[in-house]
Amino acid sequence: MIEENSESPELKYSRITPEGSWIARRLCSLILAAWLGGILLVSLGAPAVFRAGDVVLRHPLPAHAEVIGKAGRAPVSELLRYHAGEANNQMFRVWGAMQAFYGAAVLLLLLFFTDVGKWRLILSASLLALALFQWLYLIPAIADVTRRFRAGETADAGQRFSLLHGSFAAFELASAVLGLTLLVWLLRSGRRDRRRRARG
Repeated sequence: MIEENSESPELKYSRITPEGSWIARRLCSLILAAWLGGILLVSLGAPAVFRAGDVVLRHPLPAHAEVIGKAGRAPVSELLRYHAGEANNQMFRVWGAMQAFYGAAVLLLLLFFTDVGKWRLILSASLLALALFQWLYLIPAIADVTRRFRAGETADAGQRFSLLHGSFAAFELASAVLGLTLLVWLLRSGRRDRRRRARG
């Protein structure tokens, strides 16, 4: 006979299923891989933009050679370098926004759709913080000091130019290390989940 005061066992419900968590971690892994590839592409592309101007000067088309001859090699070289600097500023601005998007997507996916531990969340939050700092402060500062340096407006523009570009490279390297660490961590946890499901 069932007692009247007996309570039925409480049913626990979790919106995060093992399959859903696995899919979310795979999406995060794809985003991180794209992020790492973008860091490599930007690090190789920025110097290549400046080298393109030197190629134009060394191997100009006949029509361009005439213009270079009239204007002078030094002014044309400075114009090409200014153009390369502005092209890189635009590339950095777009890349900064993309990194912020990648960081937000990874953090939200891990936070709301997976059951990963706090250290993975801390890594993803650190990646987002780095991306936001670059996008909102560092990249605009680089664009501003680049224009001031080319115009010769301030005496310390060259030193600030080198400092900011070095900081950008350091932040990109830190993002690459953190992103690679998180990527490996997520992939390893995925393999453990597959082994548990196979044994079950």
